[in-house]
Amino acid sequence: MQPIEQSEHIDEKDLDLYLKARLGDPAVSAIDAHLGGCRPCVDRLAERDRCLAYLAELGSDESPGGVEKRAYPRVAIDEPAALQILNPFSASKWDVRIVDVSRGGLRTHTPNPLTPDSLIKIQMRFSVSCGDVRYCIPAGNGFHAGVRLHDYFFR
Repeated sequence: MQPIEQSEHIDEKDLDLYLKARLGDPAVSAIDAHLGGCRPCVDRLAERDRCLAYLAELGSDESPGGVEKRAYPRVAIDEPAALQILNPFSASKWDVRIVDVSRGGLRTHTPNPLTPDSLIKIQMRFSVSCGDVRYCIPAGNGFHAGVRLHDYFFR
């Protein structure tokens, strides 16, 4: 990928690779800089995430149903990760801990509060996930945020 001029917009392929954390540092820096000043591209990034989530849902043979809010059981873990807010866009990445996971979501311990409905990307050791923040509550010296996952990519 070549550096992106501010007057140009990011193409769909590069937005997909950005979401999946499959770009090198120079390309990520260029896209971060562009997204910081281009609302149309941030909106397109959020739309790309919705499209990828829809495609993943079509490929799933299970659908969560019933009246239970939690469709899948949670498994407690304690893993480091990096979190980035994609919409509203921020190039900053925070070190967080993944507290528990399920097929459809996860809970993080973050140093800063997250706004419900924000679109975020979480980079773990072997995977990258995108999702939306469902809740954020104070917890110890930080916050617990529940995230409904849309996309899950292995690195």
